[in-house]
Amino acid sequence: MKMKNIGVAGVPSNFKGKLKDFFAWLKSNGLNAYEIQCTFGFKLTPESIEYYKTAKENGIALSMHGPYYINLGSQRDEVVMASLANIKQGVKLAQEFDCERIIFHPGGGYGKTDEERKIGIEKLIDGLNNLEKEFDYKNVKLYPEIGGKTIALGSLDEIIYICQKCKVCYPCIDIAHLHARTNGSLKTKNDIINLFEKLKNNLPEEKFKNVHFHAYTINYGSKGEIKHLYHGDKYFDGRDGEPNLVDFVDVLKTYDINTWIISEAYDSQDLGAIYIKNLLK
Repeated sequence: MKMKNIGVAGVPSNFKGKLKDFFAWLKSNGLNAYEIQCTFGFKLTPESIEYYKTAKENGIALSMHGPYYINLGSQRDEVVMASLANIKQGVKLAQEFDCERIIFHPGGGYGKTDEERKIGIEKLIDGLNNLEKEFDYKNVKLYPEIGGKTIALGSLDEIIYICQKCKVCYPCIDIAHLHARTNGSLKTKNDIINLFEKLKNNLPEEKFKNVHFHAYTINYGSKGEIKHLYHGDKYFDGRDGEPNLVDFVDVLKTYDINTWIISEAYDSQDLGAIYIKNLLK
């Protein structure tokens, strides 16, 4: 295991200060990564942009989560074009403050059959590959994320396929989303080993070594994700939250990859990130 970037998605409720002090607060908690939440649009104030420019000098690595309304697999061409324009806008924004990772959800709009979903995935791949021909991403990489609901594009196989076919795409493996959309497929350490082996055996080495993880526990049902759990919460029946973060970290330690983990624990992402950081010691 190589570089360890461990951090949070969004500003945790436990932080009570002003923006100018946020990176110092993260650092004081032993964390060194932050995922900027642009889930309602790539819109940041000039003051925020200037502050994010100071991240690197404060020892904080940045990623950025794109808008939920991005839908590169839509049946409507105008939605795909607007989504590509959003990606381009996000990349330009990221380049302003040395953010090298943009996370996004592939979208939806197609049925459940493999044939129907393949149409959406191919549309996404074609759109991003065409955009790359006309636009310089420079050092920014795109990270399609596993979707939490079964209806959403972004299964594990679909994310792997996108990353195989699209040069600029690297995998964002949200282990909680994967667990939820597959009705609890990461229950054991062996399940997690199988996940890592599948990624290793089906991705180019460079992309496997730069996987972006989201790690936390989740409540789920027959249609997938219901709600991110508060860090340390149990299920109503008394069981520990899933997937098991100890097993995840134990497996992660055995692989030669650049570790980047973002906690999205509900309203407690700092607690989740600190917990993972301590497990990695």
